[in-house]
Amino acid sequence: MKYKILIFSLFIALSACQEKNYKPNGLTKLSHSEIIERVKKKDFPNIDSIVYKNENGQIITLDSIKKIPNIQEWTADSYADKNGVIREIILRKATEKDKLLQKEIQKASQYQPPIELVDIDCEKVTEILQNVFDSDQGVRTNGGKMNPETDRENLTTVISLIEKCGMPTLQEVNDVQMSAIWVVFQHGDNANRKKYLPLLEKSAKSGDLKATQIAMMKDRTMMNDDEPQVYGTQVTKNGNEWVLYELASPETVNKRRAEMGFEPLQDYLKRWNIEFNIKQSE
Repeated sequence: MKYKILIFSLFIALSACQEKNYKPNGLTKLSHSEIIERVKKKDFPNIDSIVYKNENGQIITLDSIKKIPNIQEWTADSYADKNGVIREIILRKATEKDKLLQKEIQKASQYQPPIELVDIDCEKVTEILQNVFDSDQGVRTNGGKMNPETDRENLTTVISLIEKCGMPTLQEVNDVQMSAIWVVFQHGDNANRKKYLPLLEKSAKSGDLKATQIAMMKDRTMMNDDEPQVYGTQVTKNGNEWVLYELASPETVNKRRAEMGFEPLQDYLKRWNIEFNIKQSE
């Protein structure tokens, strides 16, 4: 999904751009608003069936695009046939205006329609949360393919449970079942993550959730809002390389991490072969 969004972030069509040497015949360039609408609908193209070219009309392989360092420095115009199917992508260097539009597309990719609550049996909270946890973690721990529809169903279940039965505690459910609530919001959309974060923070203060879980959720929320993270828990891919997402006040991050129960950042990042050498101040 993330790679599809990355590819889609290249599909920015500007009406006022420099003259190109090549334009596809019989195809229509998609407008910015059309791209945004497609992203909101999760209407992603089949990236393997598209022909990628440079501005001179020379074909570029998808594998070569995947290897481009600093992919955010590039953008593209997308061209569709009369049925609206994207057939060609013209890759070019991004302007500052393109980069702003890429951020709009990234935000559009996070759009989700409002949750429609479902019926919940409050006498079966433990069973419901265990099923949610197993569903969420099943594919993530066994190398399976993550399914956005499953994540959405789990989020709907958890929100419906909270709204009807209230927020569970460790007196009612076990640690795994309580964590099911956290993982579902962590893997859900940013709007609902932000909406329910205060409630999850309250649970952490009561000892029902871990402080580390809340820290990770705060960082992910900030990353999705294009703001610097606080605890350094979020990493992203730049081409084939893992990098630490932008971090606020990096010279004091280990102090903040220790307060939440984390290991030093340089140790945490070793699992992605990321070096962190910023000297820490008291």
